[in-house]
Amino acid sequence: MNRDLTTGPIARNIITLALPIIGAAFLQFAYNFTDMLWVGRLGSEAVAALGTSGFLLHLAWAIISILLVGTTIRVSHAIGQKNEQRAESIAFNALTGTLVATVLLTIIVLLFHKQFIGFFRLNDLVTESLAHDYLQVVSIGLVFHFSAQLFNSISHGRGNSKIPFLITLTGVVLNIILDPILIFGFGLGVKGAALATVIAQVVSASLFWVKCGVPFIGPIHFGKINLREIGAICRIGFPPSTQRILFTLVGIVIARIVANWGSDAIAAQKIGLQLEAMTFMTMGGMTGAIVSFTGQNFGSSAMDRVREGYRIGIGIALIIGGTMTTIFLIFAESMVRWFVDDPDVLIMGASYLKIIGLSQCFMCVEMVTSGVMNGIGKTKIPSLINVIFTTIRVPLALWLSSIDSLGLDGIWYTILISTLLRCAFITLAYHKIKDKYIPLEELLLRRPDH
Repeated sequence: MNRDLTTGPIARNIITLALPIIGAAFLQFAYNFTDMLWVGRLGSEAVAALGTSGFLLHLAWAIISILLVGTTIRVSHAIGQKNEQRAESIAFNALTGTLVATVLLTIIVLLFHKQFIGFFRLNDLVTESLAHDYLQVVSIGLVFHFSAQLFNSISHGRGNSKIPFLITLTGVVLNIILDPILIFGFGLGVKGAALATVIAQVVSASLFWVKCGVPFIGPIHFGKINLREIGAICRIGFPPSTQRILFTLVGIVIARIVANWGSDAIAAQKIGLQLEAMTFMTMGGMTGAIVSFTGQNFGSSAMDRVREGYRIGIGIALIIGGTMTTIFLIFAESMVRWFVDDPDVLIMGASYLKIIGLSQCFMCVEMVTSGVMNGIGKTKIPSLINVIFTTIRVPLALWLSSIDSLGLDGIWYTILISTLLRCAFITLAYHKIKDKYIPLEELLLRRPDH
């Protein structure tokens, strides 16, 4: 079930590993897209409800990603070192930590979802009620969702992205089928959308366990909990996940600022984020491949392949980013109209896409560069840069949105500016450290007596 990424053509290794990950990401996008289309027929209040509750779910995911990211990196290093037993031990302890953390997060969501929704001060009882309904149902499936994501991370660390793709395909198709049946057929509304998600997550997690449980963990590791290993996974996963947590927290504050323009603005932001996910999910697949490729080659001291992998990754990133910028600038209003016909939401959503569209190349380059640095275990550098330039979004958004000529658009320009700065500083950091990691064979060749 492993794939050796330390030999063979670099471009082919990266692309063939990335394609199933990207495919799985687009399947998830297809589900989210379809889900939003059906929910959009319930009205802008339903869209705003899912958008608001989504921030809490993203925060839970960002916290769990501490374990997910750390697992991918540590498993890829173990596979690069040809140490199968260590890879299995890492997998079991990662699963243990993920299950415990998810149960705690589920309890928190169920206990405090009303306070969370109240933070946004939507002043719309219908939207708030729908958000509560959605969160109560969807939180039940978190343990299945995150355990499936954990197996997904293990598989990527092993260089195998086909199994996650096929399992994701099954879950997404099921979700798409169930959405209209539960939302409209049974008249459950947003609760139906949440229930369809939970059912699909249960099926996906079950398939991962049947297909990957013993092969990934190994029967000798069951029950052998190693707190040091869990700690090591968290230590390496914490820096990149910190930026995700902060990104989500800042996103929550930004959404609170957006809410000053009403629930229509929240709906516009949700739709814009949904469409921008086309870029993010595509590059998420590429970044996942880059992390696994870099991790295995770093584990085998093949830094020349790591550097070449980075150059190839950047080329692909620029193609993807440039394509998405063109699409968003030309078809912004038409794309928003897929979801809603409300004229106010159309104007705000189209403006979001046109402004954010200018940031797509910068975001793609940033993600590839962060992936390479995370793959070699230098997770603190990109994390620190991301923390700094994500945090400035709050004061910058408050300032730009207060300018009469900008208003709500000032918040969208804030995202563009911070993305550009993150890209610039992470790229500079990579080029400063890239030659510090040189394989032993290359060092010997550089010595005068060779």
